[in-house]
Amino acid sequence: MSRQSADAGGRNGPLRIGYLLRMYPRFSQTFIVNEILELEQQGVEIGIASLRRCNEGRFHDSVCRVDAVADYIPERILGGLGKTFRVHKDQARRAFSAYMRTAAGTLFTRSIDWIDFVQAAHVLRWARKNRINHLHVHFGTNEATVAMLAHAIGGLSYSLTLHAFDIFRDNVNRALLARKINMSRFTITVSEYNRRWMIQNLPGVSEKRIRVNYNGIDLSRFKASDQPRELHTIFSVGRLIEKKGYINLVRAVGRLRDEGLSVRCKIAGDGVEKRRLIDEISRLGLKEQVALVGPVKQQDVREIMQTSSCFALPCVRAKDGNVDALPTVLLESLASGCPTVSTRISGVPEILEHRVSGLLVEPDDDKALAGALRDVLTDRALAATLAIGGRRRAEQRFDIRANVATMRDWLADAARAARGRKASRKSAPDREARRTVAEAS
Repeated sequence: MSRQSADAGGRNGPLRIGYLLRMYPRFSQTFIVNEILELEQQGVEIGIASLRRCNEGRFHDSVCRVDAVADYIPERILGGLGKTFRVHKDQARRAFSAYMRTAAGTLFTRSIDWIDFVQAAHVLRWARKNRINHLHVHFGTNEATVAMLAHAIGGLSYSLTLHAFDIFRDNVNRALLARKINMSRFTITVSEYNRRWMIQNLPGVSEKRIRVNYNGIDLSRFKASDQPRELHTIFSVGRLIEKKGYINLVRAVGRLRDEGLSVRCKIAGDGVEKRRLIDEISRLGLKEQVALVGPVKQQDVREIMQTSSCFALPCVRAKDGNVDALPTVLLESLASGCPTVSTRISGVPEILEHRVSGLLVEPDDDKALAGALRDVLTDRALAATLAIGGRRRAEQRFDIRANVATMRDWLADAARAARGRKASRKSAPDREARRTVAEAS
């Protein structure tokens, strides 16, 4: 648990919230670490349970500033059979009817893996041990399934934050996702676009369960520098995957080169699109103009954003339906006073106001992207306007202190309600949870 001990929970002592994550820490999920850090700063005691051990060899330095130490839920039955048997025996003894009905529902539901049920009992035991009565979960995939099952078995209160791939991909089971939302105390999503899409596309979803709270960033860590920016330089950072649209950025740089503009583009990150990007850079003869620099540390990202002429993230909708919802790197570029170019897709227009805090072009249009980049790189007045407007936009909408304070209030309400409600097999939430597991398919 966190070392923070401020009285965030009122008469019942400090507010204690559990975070259930698929894997912690993850290099690409700095927004979760930032959220936990800010909650701790605001006096919340955090416990972290991870369903998988971290298999990444790198992580951002901000992880070291988190007080909470992660506990790891057993990932497989074999190797810990005795412990798993004891945990499930204890839970069955506590709520036999709920346990058996949920087990049966899991067995006959194609969309739920048996290991999710196994881990749900371990999560309940972990929550009791750490005196956690409300759980928050990032992403609506199997970690949300585990939380839903823990609620069905033992009445554990939970909430969700949904992002992008867990909502939009073609292989998402929309009926099951709707039930996870309906069983949650509340569900946060990171843009109004997401909320509208879910209400329109998730069958039977409860509109009143879904709330919008933007991701935030630490504005004191990302800020403009007084140093002059390097001439005609473009920066981007993110996973090298289809939805980031980097293939269009490479082609846009090729157009600028062909027009006679001396430009250099640096793309930081790694991913499955790397080979395709390398091939496109080679095909267009852009080895002098475009550099794939691999993963970089947060400190280096901040410094490059402070010195580059502009930041570009040309998001697109991937073939599997996946799309970025509210890219954190755009918030960071705004806060850094780096003139920013992106696309009119998903929640991006909620970040950038065209020609006020950034430039927006249509997705998958490398010609329009090249034009926007040219405008920023060659029009100093426009670049200055976007730099000032971007920082103002970050301060108004994406200050992590304000956004996490809102979330903290929601979590406090959920935790108080959970403390005041006895989890029993006859409770209304438990009956609804059993129906949820049985109907999910």
